[in-house]
Amino acid sequence: MTDVPEQGTLPDAAAVERRIRSRRAAIMRTVIHLYFDFMKLILRARWFCRGGEHVEDLTTPFILASNHTGHADTHCILRVLPPEIAKRTAVAAAYDYFGTTKQVSLKRSLIQFCSAAGWNAFGFDRRDQSIRSVKTSARLLRNNWCLLMYPEGTRSRSGRMAGFKPGVSVISRLSRCPVVPTCVIGGGNLFPRGAWFPRHAVVEVRFGEPMYARKGQSHEEFTAEVEQAVRNLLQERQPAPEIEQALRPADA
Repeated sequence: MTDVPEQGTLPDAAAVERRIRSRRAAIMRTVIHLYFDFMKLILRARWFCRGGEHVEDLTTPFILASNHTGHADTHCILRVLPPEIAKRTAVAAAYDYFGTTKQVSLKRSLIQFCSAAGWNAFGFDRRDQSIRSVKTSARLLRNNWCLLMYPEGTRSRSGRMAGFKPGVSVISRLSRCPVVPTCVIGGGNLFPRGAWFPRHAVVEVRFGEPMYARKGQSHEEFTAEVEQAVRNLLQERQPAPEIEQALRPADA
């Protein structure tokens, strides 16, 4: 049985899990992570975490709802998570960019395979947040996967965070899983838009307290609360001690 869905079709949870757990994906995952670890060493790039206790203390699957500044965001978030959580975290990636199309495309197929292998990514229809994408996400959560989502729907071009789409609330309620507000600071500097290779940067990932929708609360209201929680994390001025040390001059 193939681990690649038909061209032009959104993957279901079973197809996502088959692809992530395939032998080819495991080999590619090792190669990709070795490459990024090597580049991190060469570039002296660093990433740190604040609020890790908010995810470490959770005993059920959860949704990470994060801002999106660049392609490096996903890698940084997954690398600061405890390994046992990171390996069971799937990433909802824009289907129109990472997914298959009605016409066979070698480039798209390669991007799709590498993103699925390296970061457990799967195609999510961000344009209309289709029922199939929502059901796939909810099923993954029920199968004990955590989920990383970018509710803005796309990377920020200006550095400012856009409004969140309500899909994160729909999936949270359907799966009965909490949402952990997440923000990445400096991810766009590590892998700027249009760049072919990463650059030196110091990145901080912040996790907030898990959030649950209240009874009778609309999807729009809960989404707005999650969005505000992420904005609050972004506005915290005090950097983590590791960030301060990394930015301190060597002769200080």
